[in-house]
Amino acid sequence: MKLLSLILGLSMAATAADAPWGVRLQYIEACSCNLFCPCYFNKRAAHKHTGAAMCTFNMGTRVVSGKYGDVDLTGMKYWWAGDLGADWGKGDALWLVMTFEPKATKEQKDGLTAVLNKIYPVKWKSIETDTSDIAWTISPDGKTAHAKLANGKGEIRLTRFAGTNAARASQISNVNYFAATWNSPFDLYFSDHYYKGFGKSYELKEANGFTITVEHTSDGKRMPGAAPAKKGD
Repeated sequence: MKLLSLILGLSMAATAADAPWGVRLQYIEACSCNLFCPCYFNKRAAHKHTGAAMCTFNMGTRVVSGKYGDVDLTGMKYWWAGDLGADWGKGDALWLVMTFEPKATKEQKDGLTAVLNKIYPVKWKSIETDTSDIAWTISPDGKTAHAKLANGKGEIRLTRFAGTNAARASQISNVNYFAATWNSPFDLYFSDHYYKGFGKSYELKEANGFTITVEHTSDGKRMPGAAPAKKGD
């Protein structure tokens, strides 16, 4: 499984240009840094408790809309757990576990993996794949968010940073989400999250978290039906 996954990741990065694609993704994401991610500004993570240049993370993500070639990706959910390590800014990351829902077809998994390799242009030293149903919800008022793997290996609970006006999200804008062609501002949250699987085990309390909407398209344009970009988007 591990070897197959490594081959999949490398081959998809090489062939992603063979088909047009466009995805709109909504993230519930958490990591081991303090609020907010220092690596967006310094290309180097800092673990909340130790200060080490590592980033153990969980992300529960749903595809709001999207296609890879003729393959419809809309409605898919996936989970990434991993560690970016100290050198992700140089293109090298440590390990990754990719979890897809059981209903995802091979074509959907291959297509989405191809797109994700474009959003995250790094080489992973280790890649594993897994299967589980995924619960995913953001509360109507936006104050909390929750994602969980049904197999029990991972969970994220986000509580929105109150800021000066608790009724509004505190945000960071004008910052790119990795290599996305477009992203909304980061809505800031504190996170409680864990992952336990494939010999990995970590659990964080009151660590960094955020929700964000991300687009990636092969032509660099906004997704169909997207609102016109505002100044600074």
